[in-house]
Amino acid sequence: MFRRFMVLTLTLAGSCLGLASCGEPGRNAQSGTLLANHRSDVARVGRQEIRWEECSEKDIAGGVTCGRLAVPVDWAKSNSRKVDLRIYRWTAEGRTKSKGTILNFPPGPGERGDMGFGALRDMFPDYDLVALDPRGTGSSGQLTCPTSNVLKTPLVPPVKRDEFSALQANQKILWAKCSTDPGELKSHLDAFSDAKDAETLRIALGMKKINLYALSWGTLTAERYLGLFGEHVNGSLLEGVMNPALTRRAFITTAAASSEAVHDRFLRWCTTDTSCALHGTNVANVLKRAQKNAAAGRIPGSMFGRPWSPAAVTQYVQTASGNNQFAQAAKGLNDLSRGQNPTQDGADPSADDELPQRFPYADPIVCSSFNLGVKSAQDAHDDLVTTEKAAPSIGYSTNATAYTALCVGAAAPAPGSDTPATSRSAHPVMLISNTLDPATPMAWADAVARQFGAKTLHVVTHGIGHGNALENPEIRRRAIAYMSRANAK
Repeated sequence: MFRRFMVLTLTLAGSCLGLASCGEPGRNAQSGTLLANHRSDVARVGRQEIRWEECSEKDIAGGVTCGRLAVPVDWAKSNSRKVDLRIYRWTAEGRTKSKGTILNFPPGPGERGDMGFGALRDMFPDYDLVALDPRGTGSSGQLTCPTSNVLKTPLVPPVKRDEFSALQANQKILWAKCSTDPGELKSHLDAFSDAKDAETLRIALGMKKINLYALSWGTLTAERYLGLFGEHVNGSLLEGVMNPALTRRAFITTAAASSEAVHDRFLRWCTTDTSCALHGTNVANVLKRAQKNAAAGRIPGSMFGRPWSPAAVTQYVQTASGNNQFAQAAKGLNDLSRGQNPTQDGADPSADDELPQRFPYADPIVCSSFNLGVKSAQDAHDDLVTTEKAAPSIGYSTNATAYTALCVGAAAPAPGSDTPATSRSAHPVMLISNTLDPATPMAWADAVARQFGAKTLHVVTHGIGHGNALENPEIRRRAIAYMSRANAK
């Protein structure tokens, strides 16, 4: 999941590295009871009437209407306080009757529910589209955090005890000061809760059957929806697939391996393509020189509010190359090796003084569904040893290691968050992957395909990047045909 903030750019990446289980725990006797309890939670909430009206935002596509949906903050409590979620609807234009409805789960975490509506409308003109802002994002009790503490959270957890103690102290403040409205919502931002919110929307719309499209982080909610309420699902397209059953060590190790694979492709491009700004040079030495400049404070400005560091240099290269922007990665790395800032932050070193005290920050939501926080400096050291074996050239995935620092001090994930994906749908799930996806690698989708079992179609396109696989004409054709079959009367 590629997301750009003013202070962080994060990605999720990985491949299985020959790990037999890919971090998947075995199913246990409690799984069935857990899922049954989740289903009964929704049964307690009655059907709501939705008032649709014109959306207030100017950047929402014409034809999209907006509404509100009230859901329990804590689904497990019958007397829980409610939170209003923002919902969206775009009916099939010019049609007396649509072929079905597609429920969109946006990427992120943190993206608005209607993100991707334009592409879906172009691809599926005969379907109605609906979505909601996931809890803690957009206009659904948005999570905000103190900027200074976010900036103090390192991209790589420190391996020295005193520095790790400082990280723990900072994260204690961060978790205390991050807030939602209502405040209790902060403790209920997990994918199971999002899935139950989505089922409440389906019931409110009065639809017996629905279809799913999910991208990146949204695929986690789609997986939980299929496991809880899949009997109501016809077709489901999951692109850039999250694996819910990853342990922390598997998460960072597979991410490092995926980042290494993309970096290897970048190095080969620089070797053969004369347009590479580093063509004819030893790129590994250039990277080391850039990291030394960052460590010595010789790079002006910041990287989106964060002071330059060796890890920030790695993050810059991984983000650009992971977006298949090899030319930008090479030019930027060349600038950094010369002590120059390749980002707009370098143009005005005083710009950092203008940062707000708080800002919308959805990344802590990840900690609600994955147990990623390192427990000690020794844990951090052992993690780095593992990732460096998996990625000898690049060392680690800055995104994955950033989450292992961010989640320090976080509350435990929601119960059952490491449960493998399941589906109650009568139709197979279509998983869509790029071969080199540094955000949600193909290996994660391979693992989820094993979890779903026979109810899976895994379609792969040979490319670099996160998402955009449906731009491939053949993948697009297969996805449209699959959806038509799933909704055939």
